[in-house]
Amino acid sequence: MLGRPPKSPWHGDVGFSAITEGWNSAVYASRFGASGSMIIFGGGHNDYFGSDVHAFDLASREWRRLSDGYVHGGQRDYGAGARYPNSVYPDGSPLPPHTYDYVQYDRLGNDYILFKGQTELGKQVKAVAIPHLFNLDTLRWRHGPEHRTAILNSGGWTTWDDSRRVLWGHSGDDGGGNAFIGFHPDGDNGNGTFGRWTDRFPNKLRGIANHNAMRIDPLRDIIVVSVHARDELHSLDPNDPAREIVRLRSVGSKPLLRPFAALEYAPNIARLVYFSPLDDGIVYTIALPHERDSGSGSSGTWTWEAHQSPAGMLQPIADAAGHSRFVGNLSHVFGRFRIASIEGVDVAILVRHVDSPVYAWKLN
Repeated sequence: MLGRPPKSPWHGDVGFSAITEGWNSAVYASRFGASGSMIIFGGGHNDYFGSDVHAFDLASREWRRLSDGYVHGGQRDYGAGARYPNSVYPDGSPLPPHTYDYVQYDRLGNDYILFKGQTELGKQVKAVAIPHLFNLDTLRWRHGPEHRTAILNSGGWTTWDDSRRVLWGHSGDDGGGNAFIGFHPDGDNGNGTFGRWTDRFPNKLRGIANHNAMRIDPLRDIIVVSVHARDELHSLDPNDPAREIVRLRSVGSKPLLRPFAALEYAPNIARLVYFSPLDDGIVYTIALPHERDSGSGSSGTWTWEAHQSPAGMLQPIADAAGHSRFVGNLSHVFGRFRIASIEGVDVAILVRHVDSPVYAWKLN
């Protein structure tokens, strides 16, 4: 009312807009709302210390704040110097990191899952391998046990494996990131934690692990990885997670692979979907090889196809920039691009900025 921006103790250097602008992802939660919702949480580091959770309902096309987060502290309770060894504020919500591609959705449990935590925020954050789960039925947080040797620092990427009920995650390189590892969310451990870790396997892409993207291909049961530093697709084997990463062959209209991009799977058209904001709004689909995999993940050729909006049609990246006051990190999308499958139709959903529209493409 006074024409000045609000400045709460949890504001940080950027404030609430960092929930999209600050290296952050999102998930599509198919069981929250009549047509599902996009769930946003984060900010992190020195940008934003708020732990509020927000949802965009696809049916009503409205935003809703699901939790206020920790709003009872003073200046000393947020940021550098405020330490929380279990990576949770006094209200039980996690300290918000830059989420990168470290968040996924468990449809059966109706949980938003954050793969790692922070024990301190500020310019020199302290990361810890403690997963956090926000249940969309109860709107309450719980967390998993700490993994004592996994280093899950900045720049990591994940995929949800529905058949095994495992969240697979690969660390970035920063701070000695050292893990390809899975987390099972099921089970009460009787000590205030839930779920369990798989064995930890080494970094599969040492020195080039930051800001890739991966998605499980449920038809061939392999994890496909977009490795931007090599400009190629690779695969990981969830049946043998100790196996080395394997290069895949691509043909067709493949773009230059970018960091901070999204890689999704559209079940009704049975294709992977790739999107980077740097491609001027073009959505790429990737057709799976016809031949069955022999177990190595390397057989067959993956065919790319570019889908560009006709002249005169809405261009979402430019349109969002025209609406927003916060057009930082223009190359970032992470999981703010997701696929919603509704009544046999695959729809790509993009959350761009906190003050721009949400965008949708019908893929079939």
